[in-house]
Amino acid sequence: MEFLKKEIASKVEKFGIKKDLIKFEIPKEEFGDLALPCFQFSKLLKKNPNKIAKEISKEIEEIESIKKTEVVSGYLNIFFDWIKIAKKFLPKIVEENFGISQVFKNKKIMIEHTSVNPNKALHIGHIRNACLGDSLARIFQFTNDSLVIANYIDDTGAQVADIIVGFEYLGFPLKTNKKFDAYCGNDVYVKVNKLYQENPSLLEKRKEVLKLIEEGNNEIAEFAKEIVTKILLSQLETLWRLKIFYDVLNKESDIIKQKFWQIAVEMLKSKNLVYYDEQNRLKLKLSLLEEFKNLENPDITLVRSDGTTLYVAKDIAYAMWKHGLIEKDFNYEIFVKQPNGKNLWMTSEKGVKDHPIFNKVDISINVIDKRQSYEQNSVKAALELISGKKIDYIHYDYEVVALSKESAKQFGIESEKEIVHMSGRKGIFFNVDDVLEKLKEKAKKEIRKRNENLEEKEIEEIAEKIAVSCLRYEMVKVSKDKMIVFDLEKALSLEENTAAYLLYSYVRANSILKKAEKIEKEFEIKEICDHERMLIKKVVEFPSVFMRAAKELKPHLIALYLFDLSKIFNKFYEFCSVLNEKDEEIKKFRIYLVYSFLKILEKGFYVLGLEKVERM
Repeated sequence: MEFLKKEIASKVEKFGIKKDLIKFEIPKEEFGDLALPCFQFSKLLKKNPNKIAKEISKEIEEIESIKKTEVVSGYLNIFFDWIKIAKKFLPKIVEENFGISQVFKNKKIMIEHTSVNPNKALHIGHIRNACLGDSLARIFQFTNDSLVIANYIDDTGAQVADIIVGFEYLGFPLKTNKKFDAYCGNDVYVKVNKLYQENPSLLEKRKEVLKLIEEGNNEIAEFAKEIVTKILLSQLETLWRLKIFYDVLNKESDIIKQKFWQIAVEMLKSKNLVYYDEQNRLKLKLSLLEEFKNLENPDITLVRSDGTTLYVAKDIAYAMWKHGLIEKDFNYEIFVKQPNGKNLWMTSEKGVKDHPIFNKVDISINVIDKRQSYEQNSVKAALELISGKKIDYIHYDYEVVALSKESAKQFGIESEKEIVHMSGRKGIFFNVDDVLEKLKEKAKKEIRKRNENLEEKEIEEIAEKIAVSCLRYEMVKVSKDKMIVFDLEKALSLEENTAAYLLYSYVRANSILKKAEKIEKEFEIKEICDHERMLIKKVVEFPSVFMRAAKELKPHLIALYLFDLSKIFNKFYEFCSVLNEKDEEIKKFRIYLVYSFLKILEKGFYVLGLEKVERM
């Protein structure tokens, strides 16, 4: 309804009333579709609110979409003509993306998400990160904003070192029948950490390996590179299964090898923003900034006394590259062609001459969980200290994912607690591949029950789409600030706010349209029922909901909208005959209304990464 509000507001402005004074309200249904309180205009216009409301009423009467107005106790109540709105706006919204525009005009955005250590399979917490990041990316692809999608690969960290210790010094075999990322995370990493507890001297091996990986150009570093590549490809298989793709993979080892940190630290030193403390640790003077100065220990360590850099230091150098504060660029090569046909670039030592420009962004959105807020605030602070200006470095933080007690049991984890949290070192994790397989098996059972004559191949394809959609939807349907308690049974429910419910609504609508002889957007009707009006009203809300989700970076608003839209459609489906309607004009109108619903659902499905199905 934003476009109608704008049209009405432009008429109100003719009275000399400024935009920021015009505040619409949504009244109770009996008082219309929109209400304009006129009390706030009295002082300016030196008239009583009722008189102002009557004058505005005359001015807006010519708006085609308004059926009537009423003046009640200083309010101008506006009733829309939903038949005219359906005729005028449904085709625009459905077929022309009316009301959708670029969010950050003439600005380049980087969204960095996933960023899982290449030592394990992705677990359900990682996939919340990836689904949030991918949905944001899809929103900006939909609005045609200039966008780079990145994935940061920490290939020099302690967790990678643990895997190398396992293979190189503890005799873990390289060959396995398991998916390689799952084998490294579930078997090697967990067991190596148990061995550290039993034999703490092994931690010296980890230190040694870490140092060799950072130095590069040695056998251990080359071996680590091979293992990381193998794990990374395995992780990407899972992400591609969920239809998540990237433009570039940025490796931490290349930040080190190409001396980004050295460039960054020289810039920090030249601006007197760092110092060595009594333990010979290099620290960043966050105490120079207002928001940090009252903390007990505001300054953050960048380099340890043994000369090794902490990840926040590398993050600062990397963020400086993103925002063009470091002139130097990475070298790149094509790592792999993705299933969507797009080349996936990766930073490398040598690289190729011709490659896209990935950095020099105006806005970077960094999807990283809440537990790293201090470090991320430090990165932003460092950028602003160096540049001397505000930088749009956004820490897009989110809460963790746990499993319900009942779902954890299905993965062999017994717990007395109602909510089961993951712990890598304790060996409690819920890998995404395993979760998808559980969802898929449950979906297959339900599909077989409902479609006895369906071939197994088609059942497999539908179940895969349902599993992917259900998992993705559960990860984005709630605000990022709320913890998710994932439950396998609830995710597949047809009675709740789930992807399964949305898919079921899609199947219903699609079935009607397949049986309809044709879809026409021209129709002549004199009246509509409440169910039709509610569906028109909800469909035309899509642009304003979408733009709010884009501007506020809240994909869950689209999920909530799709659920509400589907509930309204299912009421319409229950009470309004479509194909059997005897009046041809009403039938044409209802078919086009079903078509409009379906098209909006498809737009929402694209943004949230849900897969369309024709049967369930």
